[in-house]
Parts: sequence; structure tokens; C-alpha cells
Amino acid sequence: MNRKVLAAGAFVLLALGAAFAYRRYAAAVEVDVYQARYGRIEEYVTSVSAGTVKSRRESTLSAEVGGRVSKVLAAEGTAVRKGDRMATLEDPELDRQIDAARADVLSAQEGLREAEARRDEADRRFRADSARAAAHLRQAREEHRRAVELFRGGFLSKSGMEQADTSLVSAEEEAKIAAAGEDAVRAIGREIESLKARVASAGARAASLGDRRAKLRIEAPYAGIVIRKTVDVGEVKTPGAPLFVLADPSDIYIEAPIDESESAKIRIGQKAKLFPDAYLGETFAGIVSEIKPVVEVSKEVSRANTIRVLATAPPKPLRLGMSVDVEVLTGGKDNVLLAPSAAVMEREGRKFVYVAENGKAVRKDVTAGISNWDWTEILKGISSGDPVITSLEIKNLTAGSRVGIRSRR
Repeated sequence: MNRKVLAAGAFVLLALGAAFAYRRYAAAVEVDVYQARYGRIEEYVTSVSAGTVKSRRESTLSAEVGGRVSKVLAAEGTAVRKGDRMATLEDPELDRQIDAARADVLSAQEGLREAEARRDEADRRFRADSARAAAHLRQAREEHRRAVELFRGGFLSKSGMEQADTSLVSAEEEAKIAAAGEDAVRAIGREIESLKARVASAGARAASLGDRRAKLRIEAPYAGIVIRKTVDVGEVKTPGAPLFVLADPSDIYIEAPIDESESAKIRIGQKAKLFPDAYLGETFAGIVSEIKPVVEVSKEVSRANTIRVLATAPPKPLRLGMSVDVEVLTGGKDNVLLAPSAAVMEREGRKFVYVAENGKAVRKDVTAGISNWDWTEILKGISSGDPVITSLEIKNLTAGSRVGIRSRR
């Protein structure tokens, strides 16, 4: 009986000891720690949402004249060269007006040619008649002069003198008639000037209508990418209706919203880090090039300031429309005590870290300074060399938990 009691008691003591040992040793969790140390920290302002790659040269191509869309040759995402046809509109009424204007030009030109031919003929006839009349007049005057001398000397009868007078009057009348031919030439000349004006006017109208028809052909003003298309075959477009948005991919920037409360820290020329979603894990360099003067309403925050950042020598291509997270370097401090930002927690308005001390996780309330995604400045609460626990993903890690250090850095 005593042996059984003693055996049972020994078993109980053994079980209790095993349980105690399990709680003391098996319950310890392996953690990673970072030994707090002094170094440099940089302060960043992060965009409230992903920025977007845009082009500094972006144009909305609109219909300058109205018409029905007959061809669409460019789709969204299409690369086009300068002068490439992107769409064609048609306007039958404009075509009829152009045909009529061209017919008017041809008619005016034909009338001008006929008038010039009549003028040339009239001028030739005028010159010939004038020369002949002038010769007759000279001859008549000379004969009349001799007749007067003969008549005065009694060598010519009265009838002979009258005949000489009649010949002179006839020659003078012929000269007047010839001179009137010059007036006819001048009249045709005035008609020609009028016809020239008509040809010019008809030509200008035809050219103007031709220019309008040329505007029915929508062409790329420069090489770029079609980032938006708002036109389809069969649609009727009015003047000014947008058809495409074209952007130059060689001149890009990233546009990103910054919380209004932090926008005062941003300055043109500050360096930035860019994190394109298309290249996960990669960081590009940038520089702030513009800060919009107007605070705008944002879906993410009540107010946001938009900034533009230029990528400096991106190692891989940034394409229009890509999402890019932006961090702007706004300041920094040297020789400050640092802890990993992931290890700094906050509850009920108080920041704290867990420190591994004597095999236990000990909560240390801290006062934090500036911080970024990686590091937080510790102003008060821990000392250089303290092993700050960074394995916060471990479940049930609380103050007093048994811990063992798995790795130290």
C-alpha cells in the first residue's frame, strides 16, 4: 500500500515537473532582433495613392469640321508617326460645293482666255487702223497744203480746192475712227481685270473648301501613343467634337496626390523614390518638377495637392498610364537612434517596442521622431544596443512571453 502511494506521488511530482519544464522551456518562441543603433534617417512624404505616368505633351484631336466618320485607323494604345492618318470623315454637301467651285473656276478661266483673245485681236486691229489712218492723214494734209498754194496762185480751180478739203476731212475722220479702237481695247482690258478677279475669287473659294475637306482627314500632329479614342465608324461628329487623345511617350512625368497636411514639406527639386507596380521590388529615382497651386478634392483624403515628378534615367521603360507609388525625400537626420519601423507599434495613442531581456519580451514605451517605411527615430525609451524584437508576425507575442533569440542584426 505504501509503495503504491509512494509510486503515485512520485508520478504526480514527475508530471508536475515536466509540465513546469515545458512551460518554462518549450513555451519560449524564437524571435529575430535588431540591436538599436545610431545612424542616418531620411524623412519621406508618401503619395496618398499611386501616381500615374503621364505625358507633358498631350493633345486632344478634335474634328475641325463636321461630318460622318467613314474610317477609323487608330485604336487605343496604337503608336502613330507624325502625319499618320487616324480617321476620315465625309461630307457630301462639301463635296458638291467643291465641285461647283471648281466649275466656277474653269468657267472664269475660259472667259478670261476668250477676253484676252478678243483684246489681242482688237489691239492688233487698232494698231493697224491707226497706222493706216495716220499715213492717210499725213498724205491728205500734204496734198491739202499744195492745193492751197496752187489755188492761191491761180493754178487750181475752186472745185479742185474743194476736193482737197474733202480729202483732208475724210482723213481726219478716219483718224478719229482709228483712235476710237483704243477705247475698245481699254474696255476689253477692264473686262479682263474683272474676269481675273473672278478667277482669283473662285480659286480662293475652291482652295478654302479644299482646306475644309483636308480637315476631314484626321492626322497625327506628332509621333505618339493614342491613349483615348472617342470615335467610331458611322458616327456624325460636329466641329470641335473630340476624337482622340494623343500623348508623346518620350516626354513623361508621374503625377501623384500628396495629403494636404504634408504638402507644405514638398519643394521643387527634391529627390523622390518611384515604385512602379509593373516592376515590383524595383526602385527608380526621380525629382519633383512641379507642385500644382490648387488643393483638390481626392477620393482618398478630403484634400490633396498634386505634384509632378520626373524620372531620372529610369533603368526600364515607364509607359503611359502605369501606376507608380511616390515617396518624396523631404529631410533627414544624422546620428540618431534607430529602430525598424515595423517593430514600432501603437495602442491607445502610445508607441512601444518589444525588447528581448532575460529571455522575455519586455514592452518599452518609446517617443518617436521622424520615420519612414524602414526606420523610425527613437527619441526616448530604449538605448543603443537594445535587442528590439522584429518578429512581430509571431502569434500571441505579448509582454512577458518567453523568447529565444534566433537571429541578431
